[in-house]
Amino acid sequence: MAEEIPSNEPPSFDVPSIEEMSAYLPQFKFEKLAACGGMGAVYKAWQDSLARWVAVKILPPKFSAEQGFADRFKIEARAMAKLNHTNIVGVYDFGITPGGHLYLVMEWIEGRSLHDLIHKTNLPLRKATNLAMQLCEALSFAHGHGIIHRDIKPANIMVNDADHVKVADFGLARPTNEAEEDNPMGTPDYAAPEIRGGNVVDHRVDIFAAGVVLYEMLTGRVPETPRRPVTLYAKVSSRWDEIIAKAIHPDPEKRYQDAGEFRAYINAAMKQEAGVPVPEMADSRPKGPPLKKNAPSMTPKQQMGLTLGFVGLVLVALLALIFWPSSRRSASVATQGAAVEVTPEEIREVLQKLEQNDSELARMVNSFAQDWAASGADKNPATAEKLRAAQNAAMQMKAKDRSEAARRAEIVAAELARLTTAPSLKALKQNTGQ
Repeated sequence: MAEEIPSNEPPSFDVPSIEEMSAYLPQFKFEKLAACGGMGAVYKAWQDSLARWVAVKILPPKFSAEQGFADRFKIEARAMAKLNHTNIVGVYDFGITPGGHLYLVMEWIEGRSLHDLIHKTNLPLRKATNLAMQLCEALSFAHGHGIIHRDIKPANIMVNDADHVKVADFGLARPTNEAEEDNPMGTPDYAAPEIRGGNVVDHRVDIFAAGVVLYEMLTGRVPETPRRPVTLYAKVSSRWDEIIAKAIHPDPEKRYQDAGEFRAYINAAMKQEAGVPVPEMADSRPKGPPLKKNAPSMTPKQQMGLTLGFVGLVLVALLALIFWPSSRRSASVATQGAAVEVTPEEIREVLQKLEQNDSELARMVNSFAQDWAASGADKNPATAEKLRAAQNAAMQMKAKDRSEAARRAEIVAAELARLTTAPSLKALKQNTGQ
């Protein structure tokens, strides 16, 4: 889905040319072959009907000849299409070409793979952890919908110029209750021991792989056996070794039990690196005697519900701080010195569009929720008060930054309108005598 997807595997089938693909699927205008490998090929194409670029991925014809695989492909494609999340590549359509290729039509992502970023650039700690947290958000959403990826690796994680993550290639995804226990799949360096051993797998295999990806982002290499400390390759705190060690523990029961928990620890460690005081993280494992066997543990769906509950609470608190509604139908908010009326309908619209249209603010809100849950703020009023103060300050700063950015945009727009030459920053400066 990026312009180039690294692959060391030669194609295992005759890859159709641009002309052949145009004949197979005339509803698309194929521009180029973006990537190919042993498991298929990806093309960049223009969809006239909706005026958008798409990625069309085809699989070798041998797969469509296997009825069992073709049937599962349809189930998977429908499941993948339901994963509507800002950090997951969207799936628009699927089918089979006249040439016998199963295909998926997906969101086209302009950017680079994380594999490319790791091995061709130097990833600063802040950027690496930001990408890791977005990966966790994508996995948390997918797991909450009963989908596991099973092949998380840097080549399947796309990053655009704004450092926005899109997890791609859910082609190995299965509904959790239909995972093929006798046919483990994935890439060996990122595969959890239970996959390699052919045992029953669940969403925690993705957490293991995400831990390997974090290690690789920090060190530039995958873990060896025995694993060498992160601090051997990077000037970071030893806390990162502790976090990664738990994420890739051989025993699934001793890993983070959901991607949201993993994200919370990454977030807390990053804040500590930056010198921001963070309350002690609550141990997610039970203290004292082990629970009785008949004590039901939380399912991934219940854990997701709890996380969403915290997000909801924080959203309500933030809206109260930002909009401060009175008992009347509308509320007055001071913005740039002017009073703005905010109605309940506008508040509902903001909430509905938050995740889809404002990924930056959505991540900030999710970060607040993770901090709240991880620090046990619901049971500690003093901690809760500190977090509320920090959240309020962060949101006020964000509002100020955006207000200043909007003002800059207004000024630049006005200056561009005055130009009679080709627009550029150089031309703008010359026009103002700088």
